[in-house]
Amino acid sequence: MRRTPMAIVWPLVLVAALVSGCGLSSAGPPDPALLARPHGRCDPALAATVPAPVRERGSIGVAMVPHTPPMAYHAEDNATIVGLDRDMSQAIADVFCLTATPIPTSLDAIVPGLAAGRYDIVLASLSPTEERRKNADFVTYYNGGQGFLVRTGTTYPVRDYLDLCGRSVGVIIGSVQQGQLEQAAGVCARAGRPDWRLSLFPDGSASVLALRSSRIDVLYFSISLTKYVANTAPALFHLAGQYKRSLVAVGLAKNSPLTVPVHEAVRKLMADGTYRKILEKWSLRDNELDTAEILKGRS
Repeated sequence: MRRTPMAIVWPLVLVAALVSGCGLSSAGPPDPALLARPHGRCDPALAATVPAPVRERGSIGVAMVPHTPPMAYHAEDNATIVGLDRDMSQAIADVFCLTATPIPTSLDAIVPGLAAGRYDIVLASLSPTEERRKNADFVTYYNGGQGFLVRTGTTYPVRDYLDLCGRSVGVIIGSVQQGQLEQAAGVCARAGRPDWRLSLFPDGSASVLALRSSRIDVLYFSISLTKYVANTAPALFHLAGQYKRSLVAVGLAKNSPLTVPVHEAVRKLMADGTYRKILEKWSLRDNELDTAEILKGRS
């Protein structure tokens, strides 16, 4: 029988670290299955369209938030970043005949970092919202969504915002979920219910720890992270509900000369099967897109 991909690439030591807050520095080197990845095909013609400073450097700088498994997180050595976004960024760089250098950052620092030129592109489960598109370009590559994570044994369902009324809800600072709940303020009052209490966290690991220690009732974040935690630690956590689909995209500086080349690279990865292989490695085939689009906001 063929082994399921995630049985290989999500070792139990990672799950233990995520839910306990322990570091992984005392562990050994990363599992080779975490590092093995589908490679993109070098395209010299497309590589020639990449800005000269990036070509001369030989590497494309990629901002990532390494606390959001399975998209990006630290392997057993607590230093090497692995995940779907890491593999996807490397594959894009392959097409440009370059390497990809991950640059750890926080979600709320991403768009300012792009504007300041601290990295070339971003792969960090970014939703290309209208607000973000005012200050950045986007190339879609993933069909994401939101999930409501609760502790195992919780009896109430969480299907929509009304189910959050009267509860303590955790979100990540700068996430689309934070923006959605802030825009939805007043939903509970209009229904004659007490408001939810919003708690902000710097990353996925901190928010999961808060849920485990009962400091929050519900974690509202991307379906990729919430489903991952529920599947890998079912004795502790339960996916109470999914809420809406939303596109996930590569982020680039506004009017970046890399926007069109990245779009073409993602399209090539989709056409030659590399993109699908990356999704299958991380058991995320359900989130596949048929095509990539460039999304820009109105200037």
